[in-house]
Amino acid sequence: MFRRRALRRRLVAAGAPAVPDEQLRGLARALDAGGGDCVPSAEPAPLRLAAARACRWPDLKDATELRRMPLCKDPHCCNPYHWSRLCEPETPPPPYSRYAMDEIKKPKEHVSSSTDGRRTDHERLPTGSLTTDGEEKPSWESEWCRLAYWELTTRVGRQFGVRLRAVDVFGGGAGAGAGNGLCLDALETKPDAPQIEQVRKTKAKIGLGVTLSLEADGVWLYNRSSEPVFVSSPALDAAAAKALLVWRVAPGHCLCIFDPAAPPPPRCQPHVGPVDPRSVRISFAKGWGPKYHRRDVTACPCWLEVMLAPPS
Repeated sequence: MFRRRALRRRLVAAGAPAVPDEQLRGLARALDAGGGDCVPSAEPAPLRLAAARACRWPDLKDATELRRMPLCKDPHCCNPYHWSRLCEPETPPPPYSRYAMDEIKKPKEHVSSSTDGRRTDHERLPTGSLTTDGEEKPSWESEWCRLAYWELTTRVGRQFGVRLRAVDVFGGGAGAGAGNGLCLDALETKPDAPQIEQVRKTKAKIGLGVTLSLEADGVWLYNRSSEPVFVSSPALDAAAAKALLVWRVAPGHCLCIFDPAAPPPPRCQPHVGPVDPRSVRISFAKGWGPKYHRRDVTACPCWLEVMLAPPS
């Protein structure tokens, strides 16, 4: 439990202004709950920055690095669990995003040799998407995206259509804080399907999982899990200057995974084939790519495909 006196000391050390007792009590309750209700403030910017530093990110430099999550109802809120930190590319590019030169020079398994060795499984799929799996596509109606959950190469359950602006994808043990959306443990599996140990262990780590949100400036992913998630999206290619095709999104961080205002990537890449510019892949806890022993997303124990609706 957060003691108010200790919390006040931490906030002052992080640069907070004087905090009224009632507001301090609300903040302590929210921290105890790991989320809780909004904690509004008359001076939100300095208190928000101090609370985020004191309770989540000691190296946070500026409040502009924060983005309000869809679950937050008050723009003046200072609850640090109602805010997410913007994900930025790592410098130099991390191992999971680059091919070593010897890897570039030799042919790859399951794919033709390419001059751009950084391409991942996302661009190798001849159909651009895996979600149909022989299932007839219904009309999109008012859905803005559909979700398909995979365990290794097996899709679990049916497609999940999303009509609300924000949807949570979470594990079965996440509890009340998970919100509404897709509970992965509730998806039907085949009765005779064996539970692979690596899938079971990874699935147990998903917890609150991720929130996917359709916002004015694009589609955002918020990592609410205590583990990183890994994202591959053709829409991130230009933003990452073709250097980071698999992004690592740390716990508590967020990333714009699709920006409709950005120029669309080519539907066909040289030496790669068709690319679905409106399909995003997200792996929970386990990364993939040339520097991991998992070369393709289909080798990840638990992963999600997000199919965005065609432009109207």
